[in-house]
Amino acid sequence: MKHQLIEFCKDKEDFRNVFSSVMKNASRLLLLHGHRSYQSCGAKYLVNEFTDVIETVEFEDFTENPKKEDVDRGVALCGRFKPDMFVAVGGGSVMDMAKLVRYYSSIEAPLLAIPTTAGTGAESTQFAVCYIDGVKHSISAPSMLPELVILYPPFTYNNSRYLTSCTGFDALAQAIEAFWNINATAESDEFAVSAIKTIYPLLGKEDLLPEERAMMLAAANEAGKAINITRTTVPHALSYTLTSKYGYPHGHAVALTFPFFLKYYLEGSIELFRGRDFDQYVEKMYMLRQLLNIGTNPFLAMKSYINTIGLGFDDDRDFDDIVVINGINLERAKNSPMVIDMDVITNAVQSIRE
Repeated sequence: MKHQLIEFCKDKEDFRNVFSSVMKNASRLLLLHGHRSYQSCGAKYLVNEFTDVIETVEFEDFTENPKKEDVDRGVALCGRFKPDMFVAVGGGSVMDMAKLVRYYSSIEAPLLAIPTTAGTGAESTQFAVCYIDGVKHSISAPSMLPELVILYPPFTYNNSRYLTSCTGFDALAQAIEAFWNINATAESDEFAVSAIKTIYPLLGKEDLLPEERAMMLAAANEAGKAINITRTTVPHALSYTLTSKYGYPHGHAVALTFPFFLKYYLEGSIELFRGRDFDQYVEKMYMLRQLLNIGTNPFLAMKSYINTIGLGFDDDRDFDDIVVINGINLERAKNSPMVIDMDVITNAVQSIRE
């Protein structure tokens, strides 16, 4: 697996030292970042200290949930500018855009990823989401994994409660989906369990202290490492239509069907099992129950949790069960440890309103 260097910076001086070390051999920098968030999180102030002395082109003219036409414009920009360093500062969409632009431009320059949300783990995965004609595609290649990552918790301090919930639940779902995944390994399980232990209790808090924000950022990175090994399962696969058609942010969209699938996987039978060792699976699901402190009704427990953190179903949004059901490609469910068919998908989508 491609090597990745991850630096955890506790203060501005740490950040400056690490960033300057990375930039010492760069002469043409392509900097990809969000819009207002780039300034509001404090990244602009710190990063521009260095970009003022390096030839830099900034690329921010793209939407959330990267679209192919945005990627094409970024690739064209690379063709003209020919950067020898890529830096991505932002949430998952920025990370994905940077990975896609570098990949499709075929420029072999290092990519430094600096997340400003504690959630997506995109800084440590080798795949990226790209919407083509409104349809989600997952692009994957080992070369897309960023070579360098800076985790700097203060960039997450100003994130709203809702953004914290959306990104944090995405990371929690990634960790849980990696844990029950048919492709799980000892290494992915270690990352997943560590992430769950941190994220689940912290996400339920109304406010997070700076040290808790730091813990969330590190745990989200672990969740990203876990799914980089296993990939995700059905809650993620079903989320993309909820985002593209009905505007739910990614983590919120994942949360909507998660109560159903948590119950489905925790209570899965040997007749529906697709893995190698059902006894081991049962042991893992027992452990997951303990980690989440789930009682006898996983569906209601998780439904209560997502409502508490503000990620419940929104009655005021348009919503069509059939559109969401038909929006899934069952090929994306192949990592599931239990059989997934259209009856299961239908029940999952219908459970959103319960």
